[in-house]
Amino acid sequence: MRIGLLMFISTITASGVCAATTIMPMLADGNVAREPHFSPSVVPVQASQTDIPSAVDAGRVQPEFVPFPTEAQFETGDTWISGGRRYRLYGLQACLRGTNVTVSAGVVRDCGELDLVMAQALIRDTRPVCATIKNLDQNNAVVACQTTTGRHRYDLATYMIAQGWGFAAVDSAGRLIVPGYRAAEESARSARAGLWAYSDLPHPVSVLQQQAGAQQ
Repeated sequence: MRIGLLMFISTITASGVCAATTIMPMLADGNVAREPHFSPSVVPVQASQTDIPSAVDAGRVQPEFVPFPTEAQFETGDTWISGGRRYRLYGLQACLRGTNVTVSAGVVRDCGELDLVMAQALIRDTRPVCATIKNLDQNNAVVACQTTTGRHRYDLATYMIAQGWGFAAVDSAGRLIVPGYRAAEESARSARAGLWAYSDLPHPVSVLQQQAGAQQ
């Protein structure tokens, strides 16, 4: 089920503004929390290298956003590899591989794989640009990305969550990584958008928390 256009635009605008208050300062100081993570095998994805935003806005130097790499290979709906490094989209939690959803009577799909396919399509269609929040080590980095639609830019994670193809990630203490993403998730849930259309959706945050509790 698709979320109404006006509601969708309102949601990603409001949630994106809230998210920006969390993310943009991090682009300047590199202060980023670690998130629960799940990394399965690699699936290739392509994206266009166009629509690079200006580095200067209203006289202020902005973080360097670069086009999503054409050679990127997705591991999950929130993580990809490019140039031998792994990049994680900050604050977004994808559905987990190995968990299932019933898409129709008698038809079961792997939630993580379904989410990954849709992430590829969204990346291809929205042509995002990304900036590094922090290099965790020489092989791993956390990034924030933005989509470009006409003269407007939207936070990519907000866009994916509002479409129902991502979830608001939490840290090891159960706190939201980016509080602004909760509004987008609640809107998608109410509209039964994307993965929320499936009544047996295995919410990845709940699954990860259950796994963490079982290991204690």
